[in-house]
Amino acid sequence: MKEIIITPEIAGQRLDKFLARHLGAAPKAFIHKMLRKKNIVVNNKRSDGGQIIAAGDVVRLYLADDTVEKFTKAAPQAAPGPLDIVYEDENIIIINKTANLLTQPDAAMADSLTGRLRHHFSNSTFAPVCVNRLDRNTTGIVLCAKNLAAAQVLSKLIHDRAIGKYYLAAVHGQITGKMRLEGTHTKDEAKNLAKIVPRGTLEGTEAVTLVFPIHYNAAKDITTLKIDLQTGRSHQIRAHLASIGHPIVGDAKYGGKKAPRQMLHAHEVAFGQIAGVLGYLSGKNFIAPMPNDMKIWYDLDKMGRE
Repeated sequence: MKEIIITPEIAGQRLDKFLARHLGAAPKAFIHKMLRKKNIVVNNKRSDGGQIIAAGDVVRLYLADDTVEKFTKAAPQAAPGPLDIVYEDENIIIINKTANLLTQPDAAMADSLTGRLRHHFSNSTFAPVCVNRLDRNTTGIVLCAKNLAAAQVLSKLIHDRAIGKYYLAAVHGQITGKMRLEGTHTKDEAKNLAKIVPRGTLEGTEAVTLVFPIHYNAAKDITTLKIDLQTGRSHQIRAHLASIGHPIVGDAKYGGKKAPRQMLHAHEVAFGQIAGVLGYLSGKNFIAPMPNDMKIWYDLDKMGRE
């Protein structure tokens, strides 16, 4: 039997959602079966999983130790590793993610930002949550919540597009003026490859990307861009730029060349006017400095003047 005492940091969520996070590899059907059979109870009472757990509640798992171990070992494990912290307070932590680092662990349980955060906050009862993701080789800002209330607010702000997200990229070819890229986004999950086509061509979801050229390097035929991400589709920037014949430098998956990784960096987040637990962040913005391996593609003096 395992006993879990609910702390304020993890209170306020549905029981079944909490169990799904705690027993990361357990099928939903198994969790609900254990609830029905009273093998999982709250304060010694049966629950259907829909109740909101409160601070001080006691959740008991009447399961074999090896069963609990089997279902929890697939959850992201704490692992030591450096964290480049842009900003931190009692509710959130903003990380500048490095290249070649997963946001969430893959099936092989490789090194990840989530694992490093779990190690960094190993004494906390709430495992920090990354509310946005970046591809392994995209660098820059990842927003993370240190408690459930902050996670819920950040997720809603991103969903409602109340947080501006701005990227820097180096692309092949010359782009001379600002562009509004629109289209329909689809993704082949088996190949992990996105495609953006003109609206009405295929069924999918809307994708909108605003592109602002910063500087053109004629010798290398590379344009540096600032990008305002209006929607948050998987591989959206990479696929959108490739669709207009300007793939990101180093992004071999989408036709880019000449660099060891894609030259894409989540540079800035800007909070709009917000209320509630994160209201103190209204109007604030946070910047992750450009990584060294991207600086060779940019005219930094030019960027500073514009």
